[in-house]
Amino acid sequence: MRPRWLIVGLIASVALNLFLIGAGAGIVALGLHIARENAGSRPAVFFWATQRMAQPARHDTRRMLLGLRDQVRPDVERSRALRLQAWSGLAAARPDVAAIKQALAQSRQIDSGVRQRVEEQIVDHIAQLQPADRAAYANGMNRELAAPARR
Repeated sequence: MRPRWLIVGLIASVALNLFLIGAGAGIVALGLHIARENAGSRPAVFFWATQRMAQPARHDTRRMLLGLRDQVRPDVERSRALRLQAWSGLAAARPDVAAIKQALAQSRQIDSGVRQRVEEQIVDHIAQLQPADRAAYANGMNRELAAPARR
């Protein structure tokens, strides 16, 4: 092999390796960012949907939502910790892909259970209110879910 082609091959190899290292770091950074932001989750919609409800239903509903938030907080934090652990695992020299996928699956399962509990308790609470308050909350949920995420 001629020395010039050897140098070109070496430069191409270095460029490819740098690209792959950068792509890997980008994936890890993106995963950590998504885990931190808890992508796809907008629990505040339940709170903001109460805006047009009459008092005291609005106050009671907001108090119930705050209590519900405190009730599910340990599960939410455990799910977030699992996601952070999983995405951080990609940075290892030899990532355990099966363990990473398992942690992410467990996190999704926790999130799904929390969502189910929260939605069921909210429906149970709102169903006991007067028709006007139920309608105001339903309209508020539709409005909030159709709106872009608040930042």
